[in-house]
Amino acid sequence: MLAVACGSSEQTSGFFVGAVSRDGSGSESRSYEQEYIEQLAEAPEDTLLNCSFDRVLDRPFGPDIPYTVYGSALHIDNHYFDEPVVLLSSAGLISDGLVQAVFNFTESPSSAVIGIVLRADGTDNFLLLGVNGRGQYTIQRCLNGLWMPVMGLDSFEKSRLLPYRLEDVTLTAEVHGNYTDFSVNGQLIQVIRTSLPPTGQVGVFVDAYMNTELDRITVMPF
Repeated sequence: MLAVACGSSEQTSGFFVGAVSRDGSGSESRSYEQEYIEQLAEAPEDTLLNCSFDRVLDRPFGPDIPYTVYGSALHIDNHYFDEPVVLLSSAGLISDGLVQAVFNFTESPSSAVIGIVLRADGTDNFLLLGVNGRGQYTIQRCLNGLWMPVMGLDSFEKSRLLPYRLEDVTLTAEVHGNYTDFSVNGQLIQVIRTSLPPTGQVGVFVDAYMNTELDRITVMPF
């Protein structure tokens, strides 16, 4: 398990929008981007995972996480804490494939985010694809502790395909080359283009003040 707060930036709508990472010329932002482009995430230990938590001993995120499995779900209770949690699996992608996580919102502010983590490389480098209970989705890159936008998207984007007060949520990322299709409950929300394929370790993101159940996590190469 890796529990992280990526950066110490001011929160907006209950989520980090990142420290200022560029000046008027954008040179500093470009230097971070260049550093990100040149770094390849380490290859994962495994490339196939389908865990539905039918056994209390199921531990796709390692044996030391402080969360329990019961009722065919991993109960991630973070509602007492003001920092998000990232749980990283030993499984991941080495080429094209699918990552899917099925959540059940138990208790959370409407602004709180749950998401899929791709291309994780340590505790402060990953790509986040997430949603909240306000009909919004977020696609951001955490790079060396700073939150940065992807493809010029706002920190939160609205979609008419996302209902308010989400309860059961299936998040899917289909990676093909440098493109990732991000779907929520079977509806394609955004096609994301990155400088490098988002391969590497994967995981899940649970925002601060949030109590949720993870019903299933799947990693499958194409």
